[in-house]
Amino acid sequence: MELIKDFSELVEQLKARGCCRVVAVEAHDEHSQEAINRAEKEGWAKITNLHLSTIEESAAEAVRMIRRGEADVIMKGIINTDVLLKAIINKENKAEGLIPPGNILTHISAFDIPTYHKLLFMMDPAVIPFPTLEQRIAMIKYAIRVCNVFGVEQPRIALVHCTEKVSPKFPITLDYEKLIEMCKNGEFGNAIVDGPTDLKCAVCKESADIKGIKSPLEGNSDVVIMPDIEAGNVLYKALTAFTDAHLAVGLQGAACPISITSRSDSALTKYHSLAMACLQA
Repeated sequence: MELIKDFSELVEQLKARGCCRVVAVEAHDEHSQEAINRAEKEGWAKITNLHLSTIEESAAEAVRMIRRGEADVIMKGIINTDVLLKAIINKENKAEGLIPPGNILTHISAFDIPTYHKLLFMMDPAVIPFPTLEQRIAMIKYAIRVCNVFGVEQPRIALVHCTEKVSPKFPITLDYEKLIEMCKNGEFGNAIVDGPTDLKCAVCKESADIKGIKSPLEGNSDVVIMPDIEAGNVLYKALTAFTDAHLAVGLQGAACPISITSRSDSALTKYHSLAMACLQA
């Protein structure tokens, strides 16, 4: 897979690959329509846009279409996230949902930041409040898989915290220590996992050098694993509020890629999120 360094390269890859079948759920708002029309005009997506008697029925039918093999990707439109997730998870009858046994549902963001030389992926600013060790393991595995699809052969994954030291005062850093050991033992395949590290050292070699930090990340991270949803959400909102970063978001852990933007997100974010999902399909 050719390395994809920004969203324009992502779209060019999709154009070369052909059409992805998408089922959109209540994507009848202006921004969703603009994203859909652009993707279809460029020829890399064919989209069925559901608008049934209720939003619950639209969500349920989208899940059924995936299960019947009639679509490859789900796109969230102007529908509450919890309504869509209820259909995807289907706690009443898990066999009719889209979460394979043992999988963990989590959120991934991809940022195309003008001041960074490649895409930066982040987990998890929206779904898992306080990740357990098991959930962090799943996050890392999903992040590696997404990076591989984007052509990153050896993803560099930063375990972010406010300190670079492992300490019982911060139990999360003890989990980080276990994750690094797992990586050294080859349990994550061809990847680099290191931390705890502050965010700046994770993405800036000069900052790490000034602080005297020796890390295999070398300030060149592809992925940042945030300590909890609060830190993740603040970074997510800060990047979108104070920078010219472009954004794509989705879910990992389901039986198909899911583009799950906010109802208020721009047409461009919805377009990029759909593109990221289709690349994974």
